[in-house]
Amino acid sequence: MDGTQRDDTAATPSALEHRHLRRALEFALDMAREGQKLRPPLKYPAAFKPYMKMSRLPASALGPMRRIVEADDVFRKRIGAGALPDLVDPVGILWLQRPAGWTERIAGLLSDAADEATRAGAAAELHREARKREAAEQVAARSRVELLALEARVVSLRDEIDQLRADLIKAHEANIEARAELIDARNEARHAKDREAAATSKLERAESDRAAAVAARQSAEGVRDSVIADRAAAVVEATELSGMAALAQDLAEQLAALSSPPTDRKGPRGTPRRRALPLPGGVAGDSEAATEYLVRSGASVVIDGYNVAKLGWPSLELEMQRQVLLDAVENVARRYGSDLTVVFDGASVIGASADQRRLVRVVYSPDAVIADDVIRSEVARLPAARHVVVVTNDKAIVTDVRAMGANTVSSDRFVALAKR
Repeated sequence: MDGTQRDDTAATPSALEHRHLRRALEFALDMAREGQKLRPPLKYPAAFKPYMKMSRLPASALGPMRRIVEADDVFRKRIGAGALPDLVDPVGILWLQRPAGWTERIAGLLSDAADEATRAGAAAELHREARKREAAEQVAARSRVELLALEARVVSLRDEIDQLRADLIKAHEANIEARAELIDARNEARHAKDREAAATSKLERAESDRAAAVAARQSAEGVRDSVIADRAAAVVEATELSGMAALAQDLAEQLAALSSPPTDRKGPRGTPRRRALPLPGGVAGDSEAATEYLVRSGASVVIDGYNVAKLGWPSLELEMQRQVLLDAVENVARRYGSDLTVVFDGASVIGASADQRRLVRVVYSPDAVIADDVIRSEVARLPAARHVVVVTNDKAIVTDVRAMGANTVSSDRFVALAKR
């Protein structure tokens, strides 16, 4: 045999690993794929088929691919002829072309690469050690700076501790003063309770005297019921002594009327007439105090719905005005426990059925009937002994319901109360 044949069959260097042949094997696979475009196409080992569609060979495929190429000398030599340095590394070219002495040259290349890797590793290790030393020096410098900062912080904390101790002493002194004030407050509370008990006893005696006066006049049952109602209002407004005086005067007038024939105090067919609820002394008729007094008095309050809604929320659509008004009226009912009825025009209005509320009675006028007439009917249907308050700015309604013995509150005052 000649030298070339011996080199072709020479044993592969033991140091040549599959990973050293990656570029050569991928080149062989690329040539097999590109060779299919030739006419006639390039023949390639049948075992290549599973790898033909791979863009990059996985590490597990390198060994099988190497064995396939080494088993087909014809294919290996053919692609080895086209292996150029730009496409395949020197080790791969030697492995594919296998010239004389190729195994020794591969061993030399692998040895040089190992030496270069060793030198690179040593240089990298030296560089790492230098970096570590530099980092350690930086850490030491930072530690010294931090130590100085900590020492300054310790001095600052000591100053803060001294200040806190001084503040603690002041707080202790303030605590002693607060305890003394608390004792004074408790004593004042006991005195207030004593005054409250005395006031309660006085109120009970006044109620007992009133009850005795009413019991002495058994023929005046209607007057007695009015006094009981006035007494309940007096308990709610116990602090308003002028209101109690007004109620006492009202009682005297009613007792005097019992001894005279019933003339203008009765309506048609002898039915009693409703009398307006008197305001406490010093309270103006169209004032904030009068409005609150009448709303919380226990009287039935009838509200001219759209008259109030359009005044209070003019920028809203009509349906939204209605909803906002009902929300505000319900809040008034919660605050004062009032009996509230809101009257709107038109039972056929959209959303009327959804406007019913738990705390407020909502009424819509029937077809061809205006809300003004419903308000008058609401006042007329209530018993004469029942006080009624009508909320409106409509002068015609004000005139009519006052003639029926009802109190009136302007829509402006009610809106201010509802928005408060």
